[in-house]
Amino acid sequence: MIRSIPTYGRCPRRIRIHIVATILLLSFIAGCVQPPQKPVGISVEEVARLQRMERAQANLRDGLKKYDGGFNDEAIKSFLLALDSGQLAFSDQINARKHMAFIYCLSGREANCKEEFEKIIALDAKFELSQAEAGHPAWGPIFRLTRTEIDLRKSGRGLPATPSKAVSPGEKLLAEGMEAYDVADYNKAIKSFQDALKETLSATNQVLAHKFIAFSYCLTNRTMLCRSEFEAVIKADPNFDLAPAEAGHPYWGPAFRAEKSKQKNTLPKKQ
Repeated sequence: MIRSIPTYGRCPRRIRIHIVATILLLSFIAGCVQPPQKPVGISVEEVARLQRMERAQANLRDGLKKYDGGFNDEAIKSFLLALDSGQLAFSDQINARKHMAFIYCLSGREANCKEEFEKIIALDAKFELSQAEAGHPAWGPIFRLTRTEIDLRKSGRGLPATPSKAVSPGEKLLAEGMEAYDVADYNKAIKSFQDALKETLSATNQVLAHKFIAFSYCLTNRTMLCRSEFEAVIKADPNFDLAPAEAGHPYWGPAFRAEKSKQKNTLPKKQ
């Protein structure tokens, strides 16, 4: 006769303990081991935004580096790229526009300089230049004028009316030259400045035209023509000197210093 298989309740005690222990162990493992969770990530849009922010910061750093090196036109391009991204914090926008204003004031583009200062004050109504910056002869007066005009407009008073001044043909050509220079169309800039010099210009504007012709020649590797324009500037104004930010430029800085030294050595010696 075949014996029936013992049921769980009739198992020996040691086997029952082993089975219960095994069941408890498996239950514990099942409770501890969770199914793999889907990793938490960021959206494609967020990744793109972070990349735009990094590019904006890189362009800002590049603009400041070029400004420090005297590459003013290249600096403006980098600052504009950073600002156009729409990813800069207010403080960084102000920093970029402040340095653009400095560049414009240094190169005689007062309208552009004022425009940048106005945009800065629109971002921060309490903005002020540092003590060292405020005393600069190129942009200090322009900033103070801009601040005064804005304060007067807010008070509803406005500036006293002044008779409008007709723009002369020479001044118009000079402005066209500056516009071409700003977008790096140096050949067009040279022609506009040369045409302006054929018209009636003030002594200050004559020097300005020759200076930017020189800059344009140097930037297009025409060093001898560049020096020739600096020679014209120095002859017109023997005390002329480049602004500190301009003097350090690697393209026209050496050409100007060479011509300045040459003119100094050719002056008649005092008896």
